[in-house]
Amino acid sequence: MNLPKYSAVPLCMILLALSASSFADDLADDKKPAAVPAAQQEDAVKQEAKAAAEKTEAQKAVVTDKVYSQGATTGAAEKKAKKDAEAKAAAEKAAAEAKAAEEKAKKEAEAEAKANSFEVRFPELAKAIADAELTEDKRAEIDAMSANLIASSDALAVVASGDQFGDEYTTDELDCLIEFLTQYTAILAEVPTPETEELLADKKLQLLNAREQRLELAQQDYEAGRITAEEFDEIKDKYIEADDEADVIKPAKKEPFWGYRKHKPIPYLVIVANYRIPRKVIAEYLRSDFDVPYILLPSDSGKPSKDDQLYFSGGKKSSDELEVAFPAVQLSRFIAYLRPETVIILGDDSYINPVYRLAVPENIRKVEFDDSEWKLNAVRLDEFFRRTKKTDVSEHYLEFLQEQDKPGKE
Repeated sequence: MNLPKYSAVPLCMILLALSASSFADDLADDKKPAAVPAAQQEDAVKQEAKAAAEKTEAQKAVVTDKVYSQGATTGAAEKKAKKDAEAKAAAEKAAAEAKAAEEKAKKEAEAEAKANSFEVRFPELAKAIADAELTEDKRAEIDAMSANLIASSDALAVVASGDQFGDEYTTDELDCLIEFLTQYTAILAEVPTPETEELLADKKLQLLNAREQRLELAQQDYEAGRITAEEFDEIKDKYIEADDEADVIKPAKKEPFWGYRKHKPIPYLVIVANYRIPRKVIAEYLRSDFDVPYILLPSDSGKPSKDDQLYFSGGKKSSDELEVAFPAVQLSRFIAYLRPETVIILGDDSYINPVYRLAVPENIRKVEFDDSEWKLNAVRLDEFFRRTKKTDVSEHYLEFLQEQDKPGKE
């Protein structure tokens, strides 16, 4: 058979395609699984679902644990941060409080130091020292004396605070007082000024008075057998000494003054200088008619002298009591001995030197009638005595003036 020239190619392709189709069908037949029963298929599905569910639960547990773990970690961190913040705040507060307490203590210490400074406690001495022209050695010497003065002042304050009697000095008080006044007068003597002249005189009077009281107590202790003769001699050697402004001190007599005992205070005591009106017209009238005693000072109102004598006039004229003289240096002690409830001072500084005013103990009430017009002083005295003695000083003074106006009177 004669075929066309190109007919062999398509035929080959057709045969090749048929062979490939048959091979694919055989391969498909080889992979096709065998048929599975329906019950087995259902069990398989259930198993797969269960496994999937278990896997899901496991995944949830993992996620939950992770969340809790993260939450616990976050909470602990927050608690720690909070505690750290609280601790820091507490530390800052404690530091601030400590700093405030330190500053307060520092201020209190500075205030106390200032209050206890030499300038505050002894302004007159401090000013005198500051104004004085001192060499370096002399200033160092005075600085040492100033330190001793502060120490003796502190010791005196301690002893006085423990005194249960009050009316009389103890030996310890007198020892401290003498040391204090010794240092005080020594410094003033090194830097004298016109302003401190009267102060120095007053302090020296107080020092002499204190020494005398100490010797009197020593005399009493010796006579009572509380100290030996040797101890008494040591005290005398220590406190009986010469001073620039006074003679040697001698132990005072222990005789009571005119019936005025220490245990029986008097209501009033007048201090007056020896001038006509204040002494003869007013003080004598109060003494003779109203039983008000008085101490008579010298008529010279200048600086007191170691030789000055004062006079005490006590009681009414009918009592026949005489005026008794005593040294001016004993004025403070004498007033303390009489224990008046009120001291009345008649006259201003032109009549009475300020030193005598300072001699009145601080625990005794002091009333001053220092007007330059004596008629006014007389009226004020009547007002002062109005509730107690019912005096008529102003009328008595008026009668005196009328007598002076009569012919032949000076």
